[in-house]
Amino acid sequence: MIIYLRSGGKLKDRLKPDVDQYTRRIEVEGDKPLRDILNEVGVPDSLVAFAFINGKLERLEYRPVDGDVITLQPPVSGG
Repeated sequence: MIIYLRSGGKLKDRLKPDVDQYTRRIEVEGDKPLRDILNEVGVPDSLVAFAFINGKLERLEYRPVDGDVITLQPPVSGG
């Protein structure tokens, strides 16, 4: 199945977009939680505060389905 991961900021740099400046296309084999998929592509789940999928807030245990566009939000930081 194919899913799309989107993000901005420093998380985008880890994501290494290939579709556009914010989006990476990922081919996923099997039924895996988002947490495992992120780790496989080099994005530690500690860098993701939450994910929006189909307009809904989801946990990293969510199991994506073909065609999902997943927007990742990094933790908020400041000084």
